[in-house]
Amino acid sequence: MSKSDVLCKRVIGIVGSGQLGKMIAIAATKLGQKTYVFANARDDPACSVADDLTVADFSDKKAIESFAQSVDLVTIESENIPCEAIDIMSQYVDFYPGKKALYISQNRLREKDFIRNLGIRTTDYKSVQNHNELLEISRAFGYPTRLKTAEMGYDGKGQYIIWNDSQAKRSASFDWNAQYILEASVDLLKEVSIVIVRDKNSKVAFFPVAENYHVDGILDTSIVPAKVDSKLVREIQQTAEKIAGALDVVGILAIELFITKNSELLVNELAPRPHNSCHWSLDACNVSQFEQLVRVICELPIQEVVLRFPCMTKNIIGDDVYHTCRYLSNKKANLTIYGKKEARDRRKMGHVNVDLS
Repeated sequence: MSKSDVLCKRVIGIVGSGQLGKMIAIAATKLGQKTYVFANARDDPACSVADDLTVADFSDKKAIESFAQSVDLVTIESENIPCEAIDIMSQYVDFYPGKKALYISQNRLREKDFIRNLGIRTTDYKSVQNHNELLEISRAFGYPTRLKTAEMGYDGKGQYIIWNDSQAKRSASFDWNAQYILEASVDLLKEVSIVIVRDKNSKVAFFPVAENYHVDGILDTSIVPAKVDSKLVREIQQTAEKIAGALDVVGILAIELFITKNSELLVNELAPRPHNSCHWSLDACNVSQFEQLVRVICELPIQEVVLRFPCMTKNIIGDDVYHTCRYLSNKKANLTIYGKKEARDRRKMGHVNVDLS
């Protein structure tokens, strides 16, 4: 038996303890790997399935060092992790998807500048320093515009639609010590996303393009395959590979895109970790996004992805988690509950994948 035939057991350090960390850990266990989670709280979802855990704050340097010395490699479930913590861990172990991908994706202005510098289109945008600039730039773009915090916003948090001058003027009460980005409106046809995995040898594999529908800034449903022609699919894949290569990603990268009514492709956001819009891969594909990530970081062969049937992921938000029994009697539905302690408004509590064939 050659060395390449042996499935080596590694301890995977997962930074972050939410549902994505939980699903990474489950995928790792499937392939015989062990997991060690750096958690925010002991009752977070990933803690219930990890082999070991550290509960600490990112300001605790000793805890970070001890964690890094206890694992063979480190990956993340969120891009909102201080780079300083990753710098410490990287002194001891390899970090995936890589520092550059994390740093760029943490700030919307950096992200859009990076994408534009690759010659890839985005919506028009500007940095905004105060409410007078907001008013001036919104008028130049034409209403409505969308104001976002440059950092830490997700699921509609830190995002505001500016409909008119009056609303722009009312922004004087905002915390203008924070950094903001203002984005122009898009003549939108649909929103789509793609997930790409890339290994150390620059080999890539793509998950199918998904079509996404948001409600109040939160992803509500993702449907795969997206109703997009083959030429546009190839353009999306080429764009994804170009971005992943420029970021030197070793791991997984999700890219959200706009398709305009004149078929122009605009990159919206990047996430160098598993993504909500690809949860259908757990049931509808030969390999999930989580297993692909584990394969890459453990230097196992990545799979060519096969979509077994068209599928819809429906997110379960807040109190909707108490009304999910109907899915258990649907032979075409697969329900996943994340195990979060408390159901709160706008909080993702689970999802259901529905076979659309």
